[in-house]
Amino acid sequence: MIRPVIVGAGVAVATVALAHAALGGYVARRLIAPRAPKTYVPVTIDGETVMVPATPDSRQPGTYGLWLDDGAHLTVGETVRVDGDRIVRSLERRPGGVDDGPAAGAWTSQSVGSPEHVGPTRHVVIPLRRGGTADAWLIGDEAAADGRWTIHVHGLRSSRHGALRSAPAAVDAGWMSLVVSYAGDDEAAPADALPSSLGTREWRDVDDAIGYAVEQGAREIVLVAWSMGATIAMLALEQSAHRDAIAGLVLVAPALDWTRVVENAVVGAHLPRTVAAASMRVLRSGLGARALGLVEAVDARALNWADGPRPGADLPTLIVHSRVDPVVPFSGSMAYAQRHPGTELVAFDATGHCNEANQEPERFHDSITGFLRGLPRA
Repeated sequence: MIRPVIVGAGVAVATVALAHAALGGYVARRLIAPRAPKTYVPVTIDGETVMVPATPDSRQPGTYGLWLDDGAHLTVGETVRVDGDRIVRSLERRPGGVDDGPAAGAWTSQSVGSPEHVGPTRHVVIPLRRGGTADAWLIGDEAAADGRWTIHVHGLRSSRHGALRSAPAAVDAGWMSLVVSYAGDDEAAPADALPSSLGTREWRDVDDAIGYAVEQGAREIVLVAWSMGATIAMLALEQSAHRDAIAGLVLVAPALDWTRVVENAVVGAHLPRTVAAASMRVLRSGLGARALGLVEAVDARALNWADGPRPGADLPTLIVHSRVDPVVPFSGSMAYAQRHPGTELVAFDATGHCNEANQEPERFHDSITGFLRGLPRA
């Protein structure tokens, strides 16, 4: 009598454990998966407005972008009116050759469609130690900048256009802006075959960009890093041969503790918090890494500069982060700022992840320009 009960309990426990491991693997796969292809939906352009489907993203206040299926970019402003399941928003920038009428567009937070809209631009390529090159935009007046450069690093499942939103502030402060790409992002080939390593491999490409900037005459460099880009920046600071050239950090909605990020995603999906730990076990195991297509295992728990063993940066630092960020918890930025007294934390109330620049553009811009202008000359 007792034996069948024990065997039955053992089977139940094993079944639960297997289900837990499967959920952990699913979460890990979703976490590192490359960005899905853009989804184009019917939109209607009419003079100085555009009508788009009503979605949680298109209902957000602020300024955003719309990529048309022919590659054109529209800058979309505030809501004009709501017509049932459609929203009419103002058009702030519309390139020549885009006619009125129906079109296919993909909504994006990338509100700046071209680096040329920011300032004088050179399209450059950065040699990579892993072979090949990475495309980048170099924006600004090099003579006026006099060796002061910012390097803008986008986040997970994004591209240079995502980080382009911080370039106007840097250029207006008199600094050059180098907006970079890296392994596995939207531009790297083959992007759809390279899952993210959460920065543990990507940082080398950004370090190569730092080396490029130094070779081109940069004497003071500020890393402007978005979301997972902050992880990349921190890893580069720890290991870069050009560490002495880094004069400061600007971190936008920064991922400074991946345990918080993964737990937040799991809780948001109404899964047990223990699934987060299971997913991180999958990532750091050799078998799990191979199953996920990773080149090497990733210890996400160790990527913690907020309150973990990593010391963080002894540099002037500005953090710009929304208190209600649904993806990267604001608590990580608070913990980092408390631990590093030289950090200035500017709190926003923007809805969505990395929407500070979209919803409060002037405050976002002024926070960065003020920080950069306040840095003493080396």
